[in-house]
Amino acid sequence: MREYEIELQETAEGELFFRIPDDALERLGWKEGDDLKFEDRNGAVLIRKVKYESVELEFDDEELLKYMKFAHESGITFNQLCEDAVRARLDQSNE
Repeated sequence: MREYEIELQETAEGELFFRIPDDALERLGWKEGDDLKFEDRNGAVLIRKVKYESVELEFDDEELLKYMKFAHESGITFNQLCEDAVRARLDQSNE
């Protein structure tokens, strides 16, 4: 496992950013424009490349509204709700 020291920088607008070294990007198979997801792991930050798969879900209007309201009340997006449900089902089937 390699360790990299990165410098956290700030834009004029107060947004924070950092640059990932080219050799780390190459080793990970990441490239500019890839979507990354940041996850809090006990005070550390885990960065993952997002891999998209299409999953078609069929809801009637009433079901869709119910699930969208549930996501809103839970403070998450509808997409996140669907992602969490699919992940839970995959985890369940892997057990």
